[in-house]
Amino acid sequence: MIDLSLSIVFTICLFLFFKEFYRRNIDNLQAITFNYLSAGLLSLVLGHSGYTYENVILSNWFLPTFFLGIFFVVMFNVMALTTQRLGVTVGSLASKMSLIIPVIVALLFQGDNWTLLKILGICIALLSVYLTVKKEEKQSGPIYLAIILFLGAGVLDSILSHIQYLYLDNPQSKDYFTTTVFLVAFSVGAILLLLKKQKPTLKNIVAGISLGIPNYFSIFFVLRSLESMESSIVFPILNIGIVILSALIGWGYYKEHLSKLNWLGVILAISSIYILIYA
Repeated sequence: MIDLSLSIVFTICLFLFFKEFYRRNIDNLQAITFNYLSAGLLSLVLGHSGYTYENVILSNWFLPTFFLGIFFVVMFNVMALTTQRLGVTVGSLASKMSLIIPVIVALLFQGDNWTLLKILGICIALLSVYLTVKKEEKQSGPIYLAIILFLGAGVLDSILSHIQYLYLDNPQSKDYFTTTVFLVAFSVGAILLLLKKQKPTLKNIVAGISLGIPNYFSIFFVLRSLESMESSIVFPILNIGIVILSALIGWGYYKEHLSKLNWLGVILAISSIYILIYA
């Protein structure tokens, strides 16, 4: 549970970084690209030695990890576009409600156990996420963006969980996987910058390098959580924990308004975490 709590904290840090990026006029694509380089290098330094291209390319997890790295960058752009066109509430709701997808995958294909208590906890978690992010906010734009974000975020978490379940059976493989997925994502981001003919600035590079630190640890602790807990418990708790802390930080620090329904969502979220822990 400590590992999962740390993953929630570091993931929250990512959201705080993005809020500050907007306030400080940081270019998202440049910062995100160098964030992946920073996270990849951090994984190399803190992980097991012996990382080589030969070891990685010949591994049985390289191909799914390669596509996962590409997917990281793609989904970030989908998330940004959804937020811009449909609003923050719809973007948050679509990405967090996707927790149901890795849960279903884990229950069907990874041997996680079905229990009535777990199903109850997941249903309450979905309701709590909806209530916590619900705002009186109008949006205009194609709803298919939200559907793509919902499916894409769920598939991304499912792939991460399934790679952990099938291939990452020792600390060395986890370190190599983490390094590879970040470096692939950096390569994709660098290619996008070249295609857009953007010249990175020092301000954006420094912002990205700083972002890479919590990004690395958020993935690191998710993988550690999956060693000791079922995916069908990890991802609901992870997502609703992020929603709760985001709402409370937004209310306490950024002075965002929380309605009675939002507070009810927070209470239900806490209840669902308790149920899932003891399911």
